[in-house]
Amino acid sequence: MPTGEFAYLTKVRTRLNSDTAYRRLGNTDVKLALAIGNQACLVTFEAFEIASIEPMDFDDLRDAELVLRMGKREWNAYLKKRKTGAGPSLLTLDLDRRVIEPRNPLARLKFDRFNRSLQFFVDACAKVYA
Repeated sequence: MPTGEFAYLTKVRTRLNSDTAYRRLGNTDVKLALAIGNQACLVTFEAFEIASIEPMDFDDLRDAELVLRMGKREWNAYLKKRKTGAGPSLLTLDLDRRVIEPRNPLARLKFDRFNRSLQFFVDACAKVYA
């Protein structure tokens, strides 16, 4: 159960797991670490839902297939922009700033494959948090 900086993710998980629009995007099977500022958590996507969200140490980031890494201010600004519809997609942001760190080439392909679901997740974060 996320606490502190990531407490809002519990609400995001609940919303997305019951959202038919999210389910229509297709299955998503990937472990995404959010490394925001000095905190990190692991978001596990399984099939059509977010199976778990767990706090993690930076030493354990290797357990994730993808790491989304941003400073806290950068993350907050990105969420605010996404909330207003002015922010770039994760794909575009990654092209500009390399915010996604894949564990290996296969994980990079997973980012490309599941980017719509991951973007839906980030946009849900923006609606709840920003």
